[in-house]
Amino acid sequence: MDLSSMPTSLLYCGPQISLMLVGLETGCIPELFHQVLCGSQGNKADVVPSREVDVTTLVNTSNKGPSGKKKGRSKKAHVLAASVEQATQNFLEKGDQIAKESQDLKEELVAAVEDVRKQGETMRIASSEFADDPCSSVKRGTMVRAARALLSAVTRLLILADMADVMRLLSHLKIVEEALEAVKNATNEQDLANRFKEFGKEMVKLNYVAARRQQELKDPHCRDEMAAARGALKKNATMLYTASQAFLRHPDVAATRANRDYVFKQVQEAIAGISNAAQATSPTDENKGHTGIGELAAALNEFDNKIILDPMTFSEARFRPSLEERLESIISGAALMADSSCTRDDRRERIVAECNAVRQALQDLLSEYMNNVGTSISQKITAAVKQLQLRLMTSNDEGVRQAV
Repeated sequence: MDLSSMPTSLLYCGPQISLMLVGLETGCIPELFHQVLCGSQGNKADVVPSREVDVTTLVNTSNKGPSGKKKGRSKKAHVLAASVEQATQNFLEKGDQIAKESQDLKEELVAAVEDVRKQGETMRIASSEFADDPCSSVKRGTMVRAARALLSAVTRLLILADMADVMRLLSHLKIVEEALEAVKNATNEQDLANRFKEFGKEMVKLNYVAARRQQELKDPHCRDEMAAARGALKKNATMLYTASQAFLRHPDVAATRANRDYVFKQVQEAIAGISNAAQATSPTDENKGHTGIGELAAALNEFDNKIILDPMTFSEARFRPSLEERLESIISGAALMADSSCTRDDRRERIVAECNAVRQALQDLLSEYMNNVGTSISQKITAAVKQLQLRLMTSNDEGVRQAV
């Protein structure tokens, strides 16, 4: 399925529905919302540039600026209901197209489209009845419930469409991996030339799909990983033919074999990097700071399990560097949250204070271990462990509150 074949001018019904339903639920649709939903002339093609995008563009916002009309004035109820109905119909048309062309999620997409159609019809009836009798609290409640159900169905379809987009990228990656293996197994230079030509064609397709996905990634870390992996793939793919050709000409020379194997490994790692970035499943690097609240909490829990040691076998040279390095890695992640523009000054100060307190608690615990080397666990060690665990728990709670 080629999700990128859908024109942008027909892909804005997702936010149209969302904004309209929010307004209906609050009982007021400002003129600005209607401007975003329908456009001043009712023609999105005049607002959105003519280009092809992937299905995740469904969640983008309109490029049209605010209305010049007075704010706080709502359209007539029947006009708004008709706008919701039209936006839902546009959404269903594209959903039907995606479902028909999908290979991997066909049944799920068909079911999701039907759910949107069903909830859209319920919403049409409920909004029409409410428009006829806007003072009825019962009809308003019915319409609000219908709006929520429609928004939920639309969200599910968007998620499934995005999953189909990712699966399309993964299928391209698999094809490139197979073409890469074919290049590696070439037996002569003519065979290598033919196989590398096919590999190059698949590389062009993959680069296009990966570039589109990179633009749509919301996580800056994943976006950077995707860009780095694409750059590494392009760089090493250009050396792949030369390295393979040199190996075929001199198969008995160890250096040519090592060079070819190295380039192949770099290409494979780049392909894996694209896959990880697309799925947001990049392996954790212990030498890098933890940037996400989930990673930060997991790192704190992991560190908590590392601080309980046996004084009988304690070695400062062995344990101090590893514990201090692990803690500094965690603190670097907390520092990113503290430096965030959305972090209040008082919260930033508390995060910094807790980081310093954890540092001091670790030093106190290490001192107790050093003072009791060769002995059993003492009450002082137990107290120091509890103090550090308390500080870790406090830091974890502070990070969770910041994320919320």
